Amino acid sequence: MELPHNHVPMRGGTHMLGIVQQATIPDNEKVYRRAIEEAQIALRRAAAARVDRDASFGDREVALLAAANDSCRLELEAALQQTADAHPDRVQIDGTVYARHEGGAAEYHSLCGALHVRRATYRRTGERNGPTVVPLELATGLIEGATPALAYRVALGYAQGPGRRAAEQLQADHRRPPSRSTLERLGARAVSVGVDRTTVPMEEVRPPGAPPATRRQPRTTPYVRTPPPRVDVKYRMAYVGTVSIVDAVGEALVTRRYAISGAEDPAALVDRMMADVGRARAQNPRLPVGVIQDAAPELWTIIRGGLQTAVSIRRWHEGIDRYHLNERLAEVLRITEPDEARRHQQIARWNHALDADDAAIDRIARWVAQQLTEHQGEALSILEAHWTYLVNNHDRMRYATLRRVGLPCGSGATEGACKSVVMIRAKGCGQRWHEDGVTAALTLRAVYLSERLPTLWPHFAADYSADVQAAA
Repeated sequence: MELPHNHVPMRGGTHMLGIVQQATIPDNEKVYRRAIEEAQIALRRAAAARVDRDASFGDREVALLAAANDSCRLELEAALQQTADAHPDRVQIDGTVYARHEGGAAEYHSLCGALHVRRATYRRTGERNGPTVVPLELATGLIEGATPALAYRVALGYAQGPGRRAAEQLQADHRRPPSRSTLERLGARAVSVGVDRTTVPMEEVRPPGAPPATRRQPRTTPYVRTPPPRVDVKYRMAYVGTVSIVDAVGEALVTRRYAISGAEDPAALVDRMMADVGRARAQNPRLPVGVIQDAAPELWTIIRGGLQTAVSIRRWHEGIDRYHLNERLAEVLRITEPDEARRHQQIARWNHALDADDAAIDRIARWVAQQLTEHQGEALSILEAHWTYLVNNHDRMRYATLRRVGLPCGSGATEGACKSVVMIRAKGCGQRWHEDGVTAALTLRAVYLSERLPTLWPHFAADYSADVQAAA
């Protein structure tokens, strides 16, 4: 059967336009295709400069992707610089006038690498020391120093799993993301720190003539060898600290862990913590800092001492672990309310109030004070102890403020470190330690769980190598 000369064959319900389609390509599409062909030739030359002619297809693919990243990075950097240079000395943002304040260099981040731009900050006019903005960031939609595409990719990665996985995925895509710490900072809203204590079994030589720490059963057979020095196993305190970068709802994006034995000065542990806090604040000075831990006075003295001497910190928030507070409130209700259902309802109302209003803890303390007159004996002693706890710590139970600035209300990161750093590593069945051994074990365990061992190891190993040459 002969087809008419103007018949266009169909496939899958779609015209196969062929030459007809070529003839109707818009001018901008022609320009695009020509530019892509020119970019292809340029990428081929760039890849050829990096790999040999007989390189494998996989090596050539990596070289092409790297060249494409470099090309995109240069163009993104140029586009940002062009936008920054175009802003006059006075700009209007959402109806408010801002004047150029000061210039400087800035680093932004993209999927293709770091972008270095010179841009100016602008200050609101008509107001002494008014707030400043960066028009470049607002005009281009940069999000916490990241281009829109990178910011979305980071958000998607965090929605799917931890920050480590997001970084690994970007690397596997042959992109050039910023460091993992920078990726974590993009979603960061606050820095939460805390210190806690736990015990470690320590082996100590018993002084001559001293009685045993525990009664031992007499032996029925003689020693066949010289017995070792008698020792006692005593549980000594070890200190644990954490620094967590948290998101807007207080969930930890990353947690750095620290541990020292009880023989060391806990101030040294806090100094290391403050170095990490200072680093996070240097990357984002707007990050609020909060201390969330239990109410032990010694621990608060230690952490406050470090915060007061930290250069980058002038103000911080404080909070008592919410779980410890709820334990006490539950015990108060067990004494004052015999009906279990009503106890559950009351604790739920209190928790809702604590989340919404900083003054809720004061009302709860007054309610507990009213119950003191209705009880006596042991019940009265317990209620008085809980009331004293509330009164002494009420200024650190402003959970509405903690939530508003993005800080957690619990010290789970720090208490979890007591288990993951100390208990699992140093309190296994039959374990007992000397000072040098436990110090090394806890230090390495904390570094490992903080995912810093690969970074630390080259510096450590460098002390065991040297340039050895034949002497003349």
